[in-house]
Amino acid sequence: ADITQRLAEDGFKLNEVLQQVLTTMQRALHLQRVVLCLRDARSDTLIGRMALGAGGMQACKPFVIPLREQPGAPVDLFAAVCRKGVDTVISDTTRGDMASRLPAWYRSSVNAPSFLLLPLTLRGAPLGLIYADAAKPGALAPQERELALLRALRNQVVMAFRQSGS
Repeated sequence: ADITQRLAEDGFKLNEVLQQVLTTMQRALHLQRVVLCLRDARSDTLIGRMALGAGGMQACKPFVIPLREQPGAPVDLFAAVCRKGVDTVISDTTRGDMASRLPAWYRSSVNAPSFLLLPLTLRGAPLGLIYADAAKPGALAPQERELALLRALRNQVVMAFRQSGS
């Protein structure tokens, strides 16, 4: 409700809205880290731009996600999720062969055992990604009601971008 009210105000500050959404997610789900990635049009990649939690803003650095498929390169789960616009929860990366499906950049730097991906799309094209993780396997397994609230927060981010003209 606070975020909706802020969006309704004249001259809201986009960064403040983004910070408020990430803070709300982190506190509500007791997340280890939350990272907001945004599309860089020149390179057609998503790049970490804002982070809260473990590692602070340094947590953004590994997040460079190519949106175009690279011929001969392994499929990047993060890129595929963003291209398709599909919300994804990986509750336990330590089970089965899940770790082998994760991109090398992720395994070598972040490697959280439980995470959530909420792609941001605008006019059918990838705009960004909200990444959130937990420190223990299985710790991030939101129920449908919680997922609906997370999606509402994600939609407020998209609405903030739309309203700001960014």
